[in-house]
Amino acid sequence: MTFDQSGRRIVVSARLFALSPGLIARLRIAREEGGPDDVTAAYDAFMLDPGLGPLTYLSSDGRIVWDDDGWGVVGTRAQAFAAILVGTKKTGILELRELLPTREPQATDCAKCSATGWFDAGGQLADLEGRPFSLVCPTCAGLGWTSPSIVLSDSVLEAG
Repeated sequence: MTFDQSGRRIVVSARLFALSPGLIARLRIAREEGGPDDVTAAYDAFMLDPGLGPLTYLSSDGRIVWDDDGWGVVGTRAQAFAAILVGTKKTGILELRELLPTREPQATDCAKCSATGWFDAGGQLADLEGRPFSLVCPTCAGLGWTSPSIVLSDSVLEAG
């Protein structure tokens, strides 16, 4: 965790994901369209989520970077996986989903989200205009399944 010059809390994970050259190229194009900011420049990162939570980025070397303006980012595996899933939805770059772990043989479907990765409270979640929406499932972090070998509450922050 670091603080930038303005005092913002920047939370950076360890290297979690291996980005292919093709994915990096697609992300660079998206970054050019959206314009750079100080985090994208400092970490060679790409915006995954511009709001309704901490600004979230994926660096070219496979780290998740959170611009934590009072959101209380802890830096867990669940938060990192959720960042990838939300980034897939918000950027439209479907290859991001391939960064998430593949389902393991011993995994079980997530009952909370009916194995979709998204929690919609039985259709009860809506915005102010009444449009339905869903959140990344808090039980499986968007995977659609759970496995004893993947502990979603584990920290993904580098030691020290």
